[in-house]
Amino acid sequence: MATMEDEIIMRLEEQGAKFFIDVDFNASTDCLYRNKSVPPTYAEGDVVEWLRPQEIVNDPDYFKDNALTGDVALGKLGTGYFLSAVAMLAASSDSNLLEDLFGSGVDDFKKYGVYTCRFYKNGQWVDIITDTRLPCCNMSPVYSRCADDRELYLPLLEKAYAKLHGTYESLNRGSIAEALVDLTGGSCDKINLTTMKAKESISNGFLWDEVVSFSTAQQIMGCSISDTSRETEATPETGGLLRNLAYPILECREVQASTGLIQFVKLRNPWGEKSTWTGDWGHGSNKWDDYPEVHSELRGEGGNAFAGRNSSEEDDNQQGHFWITFQDLCAIFTKLYVCKTFADEEGWRQYCMSGDWVGKTAGGAPSKAGLAKKKKGGGLKKGGADGDADATPLVKGLSNLTTVLPESDAFWFNNPQFQIRLDTKSKVRVSLMQQDRRIRSNLHDNYPIAFEVVRQKRITADLNRDHPRIWNLDGSAEVVVDSTGTLFSSNLPQREVSAGDLEFDPTYVYNIIPHPSQRQRGGKFFLRVFSNNDLVIEQIAETNSLFLPGSWEKLGDRESCGGPLRYLEEKTGKVKENNKWCLNPQFLLTTVKPRTAYDDDEPGAAKSVDIKIVIRRTDGGGKNRKGVKDAARKGSSTTAEKKQPTIGMVICRAPMTEKDSKLAAQRRRQLDSKINALGQRLPTKESSLKAQRKKLALQAAKDAEMAEAAGGGMHGRMGDFDEGGDGLNEMGGAIGGGMGAEKTSGNVTDRKMTVNKEEWSVCSDYSQTDVSSIFMKKVDMEMLSDGLLIVPSLSEKGVKGGFTLEIHSDFAVKVEELPEARSKTITGEWTEATGGGSHLNPDWKKNPRFNLKLNTNQPANVKIVLSRNEKGWVKDCAKDSIGCMMGFYLMQGPKPNRDMGAIFHDGKPWGESPFVPLHSVGTPEGFMLQPLPDGEVYSIMPTTFDPGKKGSFFLSVVTDVDFSLSSVSGSKSEKSMPRKNSSKRLESIN
Repeated sequence: MATMEDEIIMRLEEQGAKFFIDVDFNASTDCLYRNKSVPPTYAEGDVVEWLRPQEIVNDPDYFKDNALTGDVALGKLGTGYFLSAVAMLAASSDSNLLEDLFGSGVDDFKKYGVYTCRFYKNGQWVDIITDTRLPCCNMSPVYSRCADDRELYLPLLEKAYAKLHGTYESLNRGSIAEALVDLTGGSCDKINLTTMKAKESISNGFLWDEVVSFSTAQQIMGCSISDTSRETEATPETGGLLRNLAYPILECREVQASTGLIQFVKLRNPWGEKSTWTGDWGHGSNKWDDYPEVHSELRGEGGNAFAGRNSSEEDDNQQGHFWITFQDLCAIFTKLYVCKTFADEEGWRQYCMSGDWVGKTAGGAPSKAGLAKKKKGGGLKKGGADGDADATPLVKGLSNLTTVLPESDAFWFNNPQFQIRLDTKSKVRVSLMQQDRRIRSNLHDNYPIAFEVVRQKRITADLNRDHPRIWNLDGSAEVVVDSTGTLFSSNLPQREVSAGDLEFDPTYVYNIIPHPSQRQRGGKFFLRVFSNNDLVIEQIAETNSLFLPGSWEKLGDRESCGGPLRYLEEKTGKVKENNKWCLNPQFLLTTVKPRTAYDDDEPGAAKSVDIKIVIRRTDGGGKNRKGVKDAARKGSSTTAEKKQPTIGMVICRAPMTEKDSKLAAQRRRQLDSKINALGQRLPTKESSLKAQRKKLALQAAKDAEMAEAAGGGMHGRMGDFDEGGDGLNEMGGAIGGGMGAEKTSGNVTDRKMTVNKEEWSVCSDYSQTDVSSIFMKKVDMEMLSDGLLIVPSLSEKGVKGGFTLEIHSDFAVKVEELPEARSKTITGEWTEATGGGSHLNPDWKKNPRFNLKLNTNQPANVKIVLSRNEKGWVKDCAKDSIGCMMGFYLMQGPKPNRDMGAIFHDGKPWGESPFVPLHSVGTPEGFMLQPLPDGEVYSIMPTTFDPGKKGSFFLSVVTDVDFSLSSVSGSKSEKSMPRKNSSKRLESIN
C-alpha cells in the first residue's frame, strides 16, 4: 500500500510539478509564530526567506559520514532541549534510532521537495509530511543546524517537529526528557542530582551501579547542567561546560589507580569548541601524567574513543570525547537522563491504554485518610476507645454506642484503574504520560501526575473477581510502587512519570491507578506498560455513582441540623445523648431490584456490592481545616473549633415493615446457610459453571494465608463491620421488634429515632471538616434489599450547612431521601408536672399532648411511633419495668377523651396503643386515619403506665399526605426543640 508521500510523488509526476508545496504548513509567518502580528523577542530584526536545501548548500544529504556527524549548532530559537535529545540519539550505539525517524527515500527530499518524519506523540507514532522549504537568513537556516552545513537532517527534523506542534515558536523552550520520548517512543527517567535522595544514592554507590547497568544495557544516557537562567554560556563553576544542554554518556569504566579505584564516565561534546571540560582528566589535565596507569588502561582494550592529554594525536572519529570522574559528574551536572527503548527483537511488549481524568475520575492523589492508618480490627469497636489516647472525646463517646471507623479516602478510589494478570514472572516498566501540552494551541503547563501499583494475592483477587476495584490504601492490598517516591520522581510537573525494574509475580494480581496529583485537574492520559512477557490488562469499569444534595437547615419551626448521635457538652466536657440527632436528613440506601431478584443461580447476578459513601460539604464551611483536629483531640472549645465543626455520618439498618419483621428470622437463617466461614456466599446447589469458584472458595477457607488476606468479615453477634474484612454479610441486631427497632407502615419508611447498642451500626470518626467517607466491602444484596439508613451530620447541633451525599458502588444501587415533609419527629419529656401515667390514674390528662392535622380530604396511611432512648431509661426500667411501660392515646379532637368509637382499624375501635416494656411502640401495619373537617385535629398523648416517671421521648409521625404536628399550646414537653414561645409546630412543606 502506497504511503501518503508516495501518493504526493505520483501526483507531482502526473502534474509535471517540480517540488511539493505544503499548503498546511506554508512558508509564511503563520508557521513561524503563534501570533504573526506580535513576533517573539528572539525574532526581532529577522528577515526570513524560505529556501530549499539545494538553494542553501551544494550536495545536501540527510547525513554525512564524517567526523562532525552528531555535532549540532544552536539557532535563535530556544530548542537546546531538542538538539540535546538529537545529540544523545546520534551518540547512541544504535545508529538506526536517528535514521529511522525519516520515512522517505534517501534522495526524495532533493528530487521532489517532500519528506516524512515520524514522532511518538500521545501513545502512538505519527507521520508528519511536509515540504523542504526552510526558514533562512543570510542563506543559512535561522534555527537549528548541523555543524556540517551539508547535513540537513537536523533542520528538516526540526521543521517536521514544528509542524506537529503548530508553529516553530511552539518549540521554544522545552524538556530534554520529553523530546527523547518523542524521538524514540521509549520511556525516559530524569534524576535531579541535587536532591537529598539522589545524593544519598551517590554516596552509597547505588547510583553508580545503576548508571553502569544502564550503560551495559546500551540505554540512551546524558547529563546536563540545568538552571533557571535558560542561558547556555559556560561559567567557571561549570568547568568550561555549557549550561542547559545535554552531554551524551558513552561509557562507564572503573580503573584501578595507584591511589585506589576511580570511576570514570566518558561523555561526548556535540557543541563544538565553545565547550571544553577544563577540570580533572580533561584535555590538558596533569592527571594523565600523574596516573600513567589510568592512561594505559583507558587506551587499552575496551577504551575505544579515548580522548587523552594530547588531542592532536587522536583520530578524527575520536574528537569531541572526554573523560570525567563520576564524582565530578555528580558535582558539576544537575540532571541525569536515561531513555529506555524497548526493541521488539529483544522480546519486549508494549501495552498502551488511554483514558480521561474528568469529573469524579479526576480523583487526585490518595489522602492521608486513605493511607494505612486503619487500626487493628477495623476502627474503634463498641466500647473500645477508652484506651485509645488519640481518640477525641466525641469518638470515645460514640464508640460506646457504635463502631467508629477511621475516615477512608473520599476521592482517590474513583481514579481510572487497570488490572494486570500474568502467567509468568515478568520484568515490567510502567509509564504514565499526560497529553502533550505543546500540540497546537494547547500550550498549558504540565501539571503533576502520579500513579500507584497495588497488588493482592491472586487467590484473594479470584474470590473477589466481581469486585476488582481497589477502594482504599489501608493495608488490605500492598502498595508496591508509589511513583512519587522513586529515585526519578520530581517535585516539578512532568509530562511522563514512570517506574522501572519491576518484577511482577503471577501469584499476584496488580492494579495500576493513574491520577492527577490535584483533584479535579482534568485531562487525557496515556498509560504504557512494557513487559518481557505476555500480560492481560483490563480497565476496571467506572463506579456507579449517585449524587444527592442536602442541607442542615433551621427555618422557623423546621430544623434539620440535629448534630451527632452524641455530643460533647462544653461546660462539663462530657459526651451526652443527643435527642436531636433524628432531625438530621436521612437517606434510604437499597438495591435496584427487589430481594427475590437476587437468585444464586442467575447467570451474572451480583450477590454482593462494594459501596463507598461520601458526605461532602458544599457551603464552604469546612475549607479552613487547620488546627481543628488537634483542638478536638485536646477537648478544647476554642473559637476556631466552634467555627469549624467536623462532618460525619451514621449508617444503620433501616426500620422494617411488620411483614418484613415476621419473615426476618426465617430469611436470616436461610442467608446464614449460604455463607461460609469467611462470610462468603456459597451456591445453593451444584453448578458446573461455578464448580471451580466453589472449589477455590473451599480451598481458601482452609488456607490460613487466605484467611488472613480476606479478613475476618464477621465479629461476633453484633456483626461489627471491619472495613478491611471480607464483607458486610451479617449486620446483627434486632431486625424487627425488640428494643429500639422501629417499623414502617406500608411503603412509607419511618425515620430513625435513635441507635441502640444492640443494633448494627457504624459511624465515621468526625475527624475532617469538609468530607467524610465510609467504605463497606461486599455488602450482601439480600441484606441491602432490607435497606440501610445514612444519616449525615455535623459535629455540633444547630449548625447550618449544605452537603452532597455521594454513593459510589461497583454494582447499581439506589438511594432516596426520606421526605421531611411527610415524616416529622418531635421530642418531648415527661416531667414531674406532666408525667400523669395511663388513664387508670386520675392525673392522666396532664400528659404531654400533640395535635396532628392531616391536609387531605381522603383517607391517609399513617404511622405513629413513640420511642425513647434506651440508655436514659435503663435504670428506671430495671427498677420498675411495669410502671415504665409506655404507650399512647390517639383521640379525635383537641381535648383528652376515651371515645373509642371515633377511630377504627380493621373494623374495630382503636384509640390507644398497647403498653409495652419496650422502647418503641407504634400503630399497627396498614393503619389509616379519616379526613376531618377544616379546623379539626387528632390528639396524641404519650404516657407511661404509672405516673411520676420522668424522662424524654420521641414522637414520630409518617404519612403519605401533607400534615402538621405540633404540641398543644402551653405544653412544656419539647425539651430539645428551642423556640421563642411555648408553641412549636413542624409544618409540612410539600
